[in-house]
Amino acid sequence: MPFLAEQHQSRNNDKQSPRRDFDPDSLAARLGSRVLGQDTAVAAVVRALSLSAVGANDPDRPLANLLLVGPTGVGKTELVRRVAAELRAGPDDLCRIDMNALAQEHYAASFSGAPPGYAGSKEAYSLFDRTTVEGDAYRPGIVLFDEVEKAHSTVLRALLQVLDSGTLRLASGQQTLSFRNTLVFMTSNLGSAQLARRGRVWWRRGRAGARLAARGDRTVLQAAIRDFFDPEFLNRIDETAVFTELDHTTAHAVTELEIDLLARRLSRRKIELEVTGAVADLVFARGFDPVYGTRALRRAIRTTLAEPVAIAVLRARGTSSDPVTVHADVRDGEVRTHVDT
Repeated sequence: MPFLAEQHQSRNNDKQSPRRDFDPDSLAARLGSRVLGQDTAVAAVVRALSLSAVGANDPDRPLANLLLVGPTGVGKTELVRRVAAELRAGPDDLCRIDMNALAQEHYAASFSGAPPGYAGSKEAYSLFDRTTVEGDAYRPGIVLFDEVEKAHSTVLRALLQVLDSGTLRLASGQQTLSFRNTLVFMTSNLGSAQLARRGRVWWRRGRAGARLAARGDRTVLQAAIRDFFDPEFLNRIDETAVFTELDHTTAHAVTELEIDLLARRLSRRKIELEVTGAVADLVFARGFDPVYGTRALRRAIRTTLAEPVAIAVLRARGTSSDPVTVHADVRDGEVRTHVDT
């Protein structure tokens, strides 16, 4: 496919620079450096992009229809954002549809726009942004249907048309959206409740328990998918990527990555953050929960580390832009800071 001739590679601060080639191994490494512990899911995405790169996909369907399933907070949405950062202008350069907002039938009409005779029908309004859906000759469109199982059945029927033919005729009958140059991602939390009930049991069993849990996770999730979706829907999905709960080692690596991302954000405000390994250990111990994944961890970083850093900076320089360096360590079970100006 021509769009991969000018693939975009992520740089610091999510700035982009064009690439003249498509290297699956390099792409997998970059995606895996931001979505930790999900090598199987990353491989599924890279496989879809590789097939598109050589034109092996069906030209009358989307470039790929991928269903991402697994517990909350393990990187499903983040993986799609990283793909957008690689192939488009940045991690938010995609069309995200919150399917939870389409759970009731009277809201479902917004999926394909207002029918003839209703307000907005002539303007062909819909939830989709044509630019990020259709892409162009040098980059694909990317659409994320988030929590697809929450949508009303009428929306899922309309989605079948997208997955099967790569087109969506708006309800006005006057315009059609093309998804044939589009990577279609769908996320689902099906089976997560069952995984959550047993998640902490496996977590307490340590690394060996996590390995056994990962195999069990796939069985639980695949069964939940088969029970919920009709066969005609599942037959239109090219591949289901299963995300698993994070083990101890990966969870600690995620902690260090999130702290590093915080340091990068602060550096843009001329604030250099230096932390010891004890800080990461404390955040991990306080914040990571196998049920809630990285979302709980981010909350712990906010209260355990980011807050004392912010207070130290404000005391040292106020709201000025003078450069400062903040050193963070752990004493008496709390993060302590001191500032060099």
